[in-house]
Amino acid sequence: MPFRSRGLALLTLAVGCSASAQPGKDAATDTTTAAGPTALAVDTKLPVTFGAVSNVVEYAGGRVAFADSRERRFHAADFASGKVDTLGTRVDSVKADDGSYRLPGWVARLANDTLALVDFAAIRTTLWTPAGAFVRTLPLPPVGGPTPVMAYDTLGHAYKADLTSVLGGSTPGATVRRDSLPILRIALATGVADTVAYMSGPDFGLATFGEQSQEVAKVFGPTDAFGVMADGRMWVARARSHSVDWRTADGSWTRGATHEWKRVPVTDADKQKVMDRLKERGLPTGLKIVFPFAETKPSFEVAFGLPSGEVWLQYSRANDDEVMRYAVVGTDGKYKRDVTVPAGIQLVGFGRSGVAYGMTKETDGRRGLVRLIPAT
Repeated sequence: MPFRSRGLALLTLAVGCSASAQPGKDAATDTTTAAGPTALAVDTKLPVTFGAVSNVVEYAGGRVAFADSRERRFHAADFASGKVDTLGTRVDSVKADDGSYRLPGWVARLANDTLALVDFAAIRTTLWTPAGAFVRTLPLPPVGGPTPVMAYDTLGHAYKADLTSVLGGSTPGATVRRDSLPILRIALATGVADTVAYMSGPDFGLATFGEQSQEVAKVFGPTDAFGVMADGRMWVARARSHSVDWRTADGSWTRGATHEWKRVPVTDADKQKVMDRLKERGLPTGLKIVFPFAETKPSFEVAFGLPSGEVWLQYSRANDDEVMRYAVVGTDGKYKRDVTVPAGIQLVGFGRSGVAYGMTKETDGRRGLVRLIPAT
């Protein structure tokens, strides 16, 4: 799934996946309009559950691929038959060039339905055939800091945000701009990287760790997002204006219009929940630690790009039980409509035939995977 902007200003990325607009019926009885659906409904569900579900990529024959980062497995599945396959091998230490992985965390689709699996622990990307066979490890230059490359087009480019100014690790003596984050485009054939866009930097505040203090990105602060389409077009979602800018493959830009959204206050309960989660992940408990928080939640938490020319921005919610609602923006940068999904479902990807894919929370704490279609 796309990263959420809840933590310490981790950036949301979304690789373009497809969903086509459907012609409308009677507006009084149908939630599908000429501009596309305004609500989604569950169509079918896979018969097995998972520890977690990453983003879902649809490829040849309507099959889907995704990673389970909790159980550390790479899966391919067919909703028509309900069959789920495990690809490659989970290991504690990867070899130089084989079909093993330590922590599969993201899947992308390249040219000819080649699948790219991003290993968060090994910080490497491996390539796989549509049939699920390992091809090779994709060499990527160490640019933009030690973060994985998650966005790809089908023209031979990879994209990543340079988070050096947020995560640290810049070259001694070098000046790092904190007000903007470059988006790098990497040519897979040569490894040459160039800057093709900028995102706004996060808002910073002072964090204290006992008697020590350090300036860090504010929790719940506005965090821009970007994505790329198969044909090399790029979009950048602006969290401070709830807008989407588009860049064509030749470098021309279309600036998106600001769209209003409901400001959601950050409550003491929100702050406590964040701190509790950080403690569960190893934050020291015997030391007084205070993080800076934004006053309101960002305009969106997650962003998805669809090859049909839409970007879906998930509005921030007051609590996790609220139904997820998305603002839809077209390639002209103009707001088109809102879309809602059934309660308890988090979108994790889109298909080329107009379907969407969602993750559910099961009663035993595991996750299910469903296919959604426009509601009728």
